[in-house]
Amino acid sequence: MAAAPFRQGLGLLLWLLVALGLALPAAAAPTRSALFVATSNVPPGKFQVLAGIAAPHAIKVEVRYLDKFPAEAGPEVFAGHDVVFIDSYLRDAVAAKLGKALEQARVPVAWVWDKHPAAQRMDEALAKRLATYYSNGGRQNFDGFFAITRAWFDGRGSEGVAPPVLLPEAGIYHPRAPQVFASTADYFKWKQVGADHREPVIAIAFHEQYVSALQTRLLDDLIARVEKAGAIPLALYYPAMGKQGMAGLVAPAGRRVADVVITTRIMLGPDGPRKEMEQLGIPVIQAMPYRRGDAAEWAANPQGVPLMDVPFYMAQAEYAGIVDIQVASAMDKQAQQLLPIEAQAQALIDKAVRLVALQRKPNADKRVTMMFWNYPAGEKNLSASFLNVPRSLVATLQALRAAGYDTQVPDEKALTTSLQRLLEPYYRDGKLQQLLDDGLAERLPLADYLGWLDGLPAPVRERLRKDSGDPAASPMLLGKGRDAQFVVPRLALGKLVLMPQPPRSGRIDDKEKAIYHSTSAAPSHFYLAAYLWARRHSDAFVHFGTHGTQEWLPGKERGLSMHDDPMLALGDIPVVYPYIADNIGEALQARRRGRAVIVSHQTPPFRPAGLHDELTAMHDLLHRWLAQIDGAVREELKSDLLARTAKAHIDQDMGWSAQRARAEFPAFVDALHNHLHELAQTAQPLGLHEFGVAPQTEHRLATVLLMLGKPYIEAAARHAGVANDQLDETLAIDYDKLVASPPYALLKRVLVDGEAVDKIDPALAAQLAKAREYYAAIGAAREHGALLDALAGRYLPTSYGGDPIKHPDAYPTGRNLYPFDPSRVPTRQAWEAGKKAAEALLEAHRKDHGQLPDKLAFSLWSVETMRHEGLLEAQALWLLGVEPVWDDGGRVEDVRLIDRRTLGRPRVDAVLSITGLYRDQFPNAVKQLAKAVQLAATADEPDNPVAAHSRAITADLLGQGVDEKAAIAAGQTRVFSSASGRYGTGLDDATLASDTWGGKEEGDRKLAALYLDKMQYAYGPDESTWGQRGVGGKTSLNLYASHLRGTDGAVLSRTSNTYGMLTTDDPFQYLGGIGLAVRSLDGKPPALYISNLRGGGAGKVDSAAGFLARELATREFHPGYIKALKAEGYAGTLSVLESTNNLWGWTAVAREVVRDDQWETLADVYVRDKYQLGLAEWFERENPHAQAQVIERMLEAARKGYWNAKADTLDLLKARYRELAARYDVRSDNRAFLAYLASGAEADLAPAASQAAPGEPAATAEASA
Repeated sequence: MAAAPFRQGLGLLLWLLVALGLALPAAAAPTRSALFVATSNVPPGKFQVLAGIAAPHAIKVEVRYLDKFPAEAGPEVFAGHDVVFIDSYLRDAVAAKLGKALEQARVPVAWVWDKHPAAQRMDEALAKRLATYYSNGGRQNFDGFFAITRAWFDGRGSEGVAPPVLLPEAGIYHPRAPQVFASTADYFKWKQVGADHREPVIAIAFHEQYVSALQTRLLDDLIARVEKAGAIPLALYYPAMGKQGMAGLVAPAGRRVADVVITTRIMLGPDGPRKEMEQLGIPVIQAMPYRRGDAAEWAANPQGVPLMDVPFYMAQAEYAGIVDIQVASAMDKQAQQLLPIEAQAQALIDKAVRLVALQRKPNADKRVTMMFWNYPAGEKNLSASFLNVPRSLVATLQALRAAGYDTQVPDEKALTTSLQRLLEPYYRDGKLQQLLDDGLAERLPLADYLGWLDGLPAPVRERLRKDSGDPAASPMLLGKGRDAQFVVPRLALGKLVLMPQPPRSGRIDDKEKAIYHSTSAAPSHFYLAAYLWARRHSDAFVHFGTHGTQEWLPGKERGLSMHDDPMLALGDIPVVYPYIADNIGEALQARRRGRAVIVSHQTPPFRPAGLHDELTAMHDLLHRWLAQIDGAVREELKSDLLARTAKAHIDQDMGWSAQRARAEFPAFVDALHNHLHELAQTAQPLGLHEFGVAPQTEHRLATVLLMLGKPYIEAAARHAGVANDQLDETLAIDYDKLVASPPYALLKRVLVDGEAVDKIDPALAAQLAKAREYYAAIGAAREHGALLDALAGRYLPTSYGGDPIKHPDAYPTGRNLYPFDPSRVPTRQAWEAGKKAAEALLEAHRKDHGQLPDKLAFSLWSVETMRHEGLLEAQALWLLGVEPVWDDGGRVEDVRLIDRRTLGRPRVDAVLSITGLYRDQFPNAVKQLAKAVQLAATADEPDNPVAAHSRAITADLLGQGVDEKAAIAAGQTRVFSSASGRYGTGLDDATLASDTWGGKEEGDRKLAALYLDKMQYAYGPDESTWGQRGVGGKTSLNLYASHLRGTDGAVLSRTSNTYGMLTTDDPFQYLGGIGLAVRSLDGKPPALYISNLRGGGAGKVDSAAGFLARELATREFHPGYIKALKAEGYAGTLSVLESTNNLWGWTAVAREVVRDDQWETLADVYVRDKYQLGLAEWFERENPHAQAQVIERMLEAARKGYWNAKADTLDLLKARYRELAARYDVRSDNRAFLAYLASGAEADLAPAASQAAPGEPAATAEASA
């Protein structure tokens, strides 16, 4: 029994003798110096370990990272060292920086990467031997490395050094194991894991360097956490560029042994891992490091993840399909290696365990909570962006029940009624007990919530109490004291629960204070309490549709703390998020700040808008005039056409006056002809999408027609015998006749009726083959299946998404959306198109205003940049006279000034207003834009307005006592956004709260002040000052306002065929907000432009007013569009309400964009029922409250003097509102409106205090852009 210990002791003694025999001579020798040159991929703690191992060999270790060497470094940088070891596989980068130093080096230099060892002034064989020891790493190998180096220094042999311990190319590590295992079978044998084990296996993927460099403290911690959770750790590494990735160890011989993967690896080449993850089919989550400091510094960093890490740890990882990317470790300053951040690391382990539970739990036992959104604001409203929520919920419940989930499936009407009841306590008092009595709510004891709150770190707990007040004061409590209980509205359908996402800020009694004076965006205690109840009763959440508020709560921009508000709500519950495919930017927000797996869903189908009613008559009349010879008949046709266009206000839509149209009639006819064709060819959304359900055949075919585009339309028309000079008339027909048009009819015959294409022209036949692919992809067939896969804890394949007309690859849906790489903005293609678009913008402004602009403002949105790949950024750069510099991989690594002579015109100043989402997702672009401004501002040219404006602002700030450095930097700053972790301008809520200001003058002042206050956070050339308010510590100075003064025009891009000017509140918030601010500052508004990129290429420049007019003509005022909404039932009524709210938003902030006749037409269409569509009956049957809210918004526009409405229209609107209020218990909290309604008096411009109003509702797509 004693033999084994004896043999172990003897072996140790012999090893010590050998080691001492080698070390003793060195101890008497002089200390030698070894310089290690490393690149950033090498952990600094490695050299701390090496120093300790080298010391007994009398070798001093120093390290210098490549980026710390000066440019053009010579051999002097190696002075004082006896040998230089280069620890990097990035040979080109090292050679580029140290080429001269290496070429002239007077000391031995060895590359110690065993794949490509090399040496100067050292024997190649020795260098190769050293590289083998060094690359395989570990204490024994490093000791051998320094023993051999010491022997070489001393000129003696090293035969006694033990051979290197070779690490397998891919291996499995465990801190208690005697070795690194080359196979999963050997590891499981050591771990005593049997073939029939039931414990979960959680793989931890890491870089081999963690083990070889002895930097395993993070890895050891994660392994221990996995074991504590009752799971089996499988900590593995594999070559980054090998043919086989982790599959060889995760699924040896094709048999998968792991349930979930937690990866700590950077993502360099994502295509291979993406394919591998699809094959493995298990979720991969990310534990990313924070290398810029320790845990405390990360906690204090509002950005969370440095911009340099976004492409490789986030964007490319998301492309591959990695989900739930969380910062889990930080660089410990003392240990100089990554150590776990307690709450962060544990959250990932907990999430992994939850995912395994979803894989293993029978569907019948799974508890799922599905949250829906109360949007637009109103006690009867529930919707999501272009999604028919009630019908989608019914279809989803049916799919879940078919898959074995324990749930019931009410019909659409019953479900809608029940869900509306859940909203009542957010709008009316005295409803909580009634919900409980009817089984429509649950209780959460206040004591439970306080216990959870008390368990949070003290700073977090104190912040919540400060920002959200006393939990005991919540209006959602029943009872008193600690016996009080939160009442959580919910509809239980078996083990599946539907609940409204709670109001973000609770019920607010003082809108004035909440909107204009609140400094907190924290969620209410009830918000967190409702999520706490849901977490306790759920295996998974489904956030249903685009989008809710959880991911927009305050916190870090990226890489959130588990103690940031968004994470406090979610905890470790897996989240599945059905999201519209054409909103990648905000889907990314749900991934990064909502821990969600995205399930993309289709946009609504589309069709060419066609013509209708008076437009069809005008088009016919126009052609008659063109065909008629001069004479009395032609003059009569001219008069008739002018009268019709004036009556329909088409001339104003086109930007023509009646006088000009008559005076320049032939030119007017050409413009009118083009205008009508543009309207007819415009892609018109048809209703809403029903999740998991294909559109009706007619709509599906029309969408395919638009996806194929002009080449197919013209080819199909020619095939049908249409003459070449009539091809442009193919779609200029009444919308009801589209099905008879040659392009549509051919699609139907081939795709639906099965007609053969063998006798069709080969080019047209090829387009029809593509049409078959598109038609199949529009079936929405994978949406329910993907939702079920995500709820089963499986990997979901990824897709870029986008507008299906411009990017057909966005379909099929049912995939996890990934982002555009922010380091590529703008792409080379976007740059070339952007230069053309910028010149077109200048020409448009010169044509309308007689001169080129000195200063333009740009509204940059993440969702738009994801669509156009930086075309709007390219316009701003070209106007400034600065161009991008790309690396070989297409990433923008720098910007440089364009010579004035090459530019060919004066530079144009550019103020860049970026959304909060853009700030978070495109920090690389922000850096380059900030530098571009600085370059332009310091260009010494006599006609440089950028420099002139910068000098003027600097001088003004110096006069106000700002120090010179801060004043100069402020003068060179042009990029502004909202506060870090905050989103939006505040104008969305403020415009709807129209009782908080009086008439136009007060509205302009108050709303502009709100906008400027929210959007004034600066992003200048010095990154260390990003996100600061004020200048040089003087927070009362609004630098954004200073730079906006004198703005000649402002630009927003519209790239999507789905989203327009009225589909969300963001266009009026951001573009309209700039106009509002400039009008308030300068006394007149700037020109507002739309960079219309829907058609591809450089697009075209539209005025905001013209773009809006065309949108109204092809959507809100189009009978075909309205019929499609009507077919959506209840959900369609909310689309009408949202458009009306957003039309009012434009009116409130940029009234020059909206005309009185457009409000009049809105009343004609939706109240007078101009097209005789039975809209009054539709609203009353489906949602009378929606029509009442539409009418209230119209009457508010009139009451406040923004719309000069006709007297009979006002009488009609008031009568209809009173009727709806009496019959359907419609209420308004706007006292000034109610007084106006009752009195029938002229516009009352006095503000009024509001009654209790709901908390901030969820927003739909593009809500923070």
